[in-house]
Amino acid sequence: MKSYLLAVAAILASSSILFAQQKDAAPEKVVYDEKKDGDFGQAKYTDKPAVRMTERGVYVIKGHGIDNVDDVDAFVFEVAGGKEFDFSLVAEAAEFKKLRSIDAEGKVKEVAFGSSNPSFRRPRNIYEKGLPPGKYHVEMYFGPSGASGPWTVKIAVRNEGESPRADLHQEPKRLTSAEKVKGIDWPGAVSIYVGHNWGKDEKFPIALKELGYGATGASEGQIKECEAAGLRAYVFIWAHEAGTIPVKYKDDKTVLCYYCSDRIKPSQWNRWEAIENAAYAGDPRHPAMFTMASDFGGMDLFCNAVKGRAMEYYHYDWDAKRRPAYRYLFLEQLRDESVKNGDVPVCRIIEVRPEDMRKTRHTMFTSLAYGVRGFRMGGAIFDLKNRDDRGVPKPNKYGDEIKKLNAAINGSAPIFVDNRCVAVYHTAPLPPGCKAPTTDSWINIEGPETFVGVFKAKNNDAKAPTYLLVANRDAFAAKKAKLTMTGMSTAERLDWATGRWNKMDVAKVDKGIQIEVPLDEGSGAMLKVVPR
Repeated sequence: MKSYLLAVAAILASSSILFAQQKDAAPEKVVYDEKKDGDFGQAKYTDKPAVRMTERGVYVIKGHGIDNVDDVDAFVFEVAGGKEFDFSLVAEAAEFKKLRSIDAEGKVKEVAFGSSNPSFRRPRNIYEKGLPPGKYHVEMYFGPSGASGPWTVKIAVRNEGESPRADLHQEPKRLTSAEKVKGIDWPGAVSIYVGHNWGKDEKFPIALKELGYGATGASEGQIKECEAAGLRAYVFIWAHEAGTIPVKYKDDKTVLCYYCSDRIKPSQWNRWEAIENAAYAGDPRHPAMFTMASDFGGMDLFCNAVKGRAMEYYHYDWDAKRRPAYRYLFLEQLRDESVKNGDVPVCRIIEVRPEDMRKTRHTMFTSLAYGVRGFRMGGAIFDLKNRDDRGVPKPNKYGDEIKKLNAAINGSAPIFVDNRCVAVYHTAPLPPGCKAPTTDSWINIEGPETFVGVFKAKNNDAKAPTYLLVANRDAFAAKKAKLTMTGMSTAERLDWATGRWNKMDVAKVDKGIQIEVPLDEGSGAMLKVVPR
């Protein structure tokens, strides 16, 4: 019994020593910082150690990778004095990161490998415990197409018998889209012009504003011109600038977002996550923007993969090669993704079809019914040689239709601020991805080729009006929808041109009302129905 108690006491004493050593761990010490000490560059394993450690402690090395020059940050370090150590490398933006050992004869052996590319199925960062003393080579590769970003190496040299530092390696907290989007500065809905770089033509932004646009594509140097014209700036930047430009405009109310990348396959969206992280760190209010291609699929996985604050996609749904039959399926996927992730705004690139603008109208209204809150459309809609007395370009015949569409987007904007699309119901025959109201639903819709988007108050106020965007699935023929609604008392229709609400003729039915809604070719109507 005595020997047992002595053994227990010895174990407790040993544990106490280890705990004391852990508790009394030396504070972290920054021994190299690229900002002050210079960029490491492409150091080879044959180079002399940049940092040498012999005493117990946690040594920190900091740097920043820049992908536009395919930056390689590499250095050699040495742990001497016979002490083993723990190693941690956190470099979210680096596509590849490696730790290699260098023996006394100069032979190199890979110790650890990390990649931000999920196809490699390796850890994003590196953490190794109990490494023997000696020389080591660290290498990080920022490019191509990755975001620039900071990195941190921690080397914890410990005494013999000391347990590893449990808190040495801490993965950066990855906020979700739902957490990030709470602080976003995005309008209820906005029309964004794309397709022309106006250069030094100061009158061009005025023409955009007068055509009803709320924003325009712009370079960083054109933000002030957008502000002067009363437009938001959809700022085009390079991916490597995500860590430097957004931070300058975090309090600028003119900026709408930062466009960083066109279409890449979902398997490479980890690159977008790195860019979004860099942009968010500098400017939480204005999102980084990336264009998804419907042809690639995976759009319903965007928020989980990228943790983005806005979703943009393009689907030219009048192109026979682009699976036009799936136009509503794609819209429903993104609507659902938005709802699940805290109302992340959906932005869509719309193709202007000069051969028949009814196609463009149809795309816009069907998207509006699904709660799309950003519309990038434009092209050659001005006659730059035909200007008014002020020198402002006049719109051509295509521009006249765009003005009407912008009126509908602007009219919906105040509604979309406090309301979100909670459901979309179609009449038979149902297109792919669509559904009809259930038999016990409060709303029923009748009429060929029609459907309705239902918008409810975000605060779930039962007494608040319900808004309905009734749309025509037929781009080439007028239709009429009949709505029967339980628990409602009155209905009004928004006049897109004037912004006024006009009372509708209402037929009283059992416990509710019934209304008829005429719809032009490919058009839509915004209704407000008030509960009893």
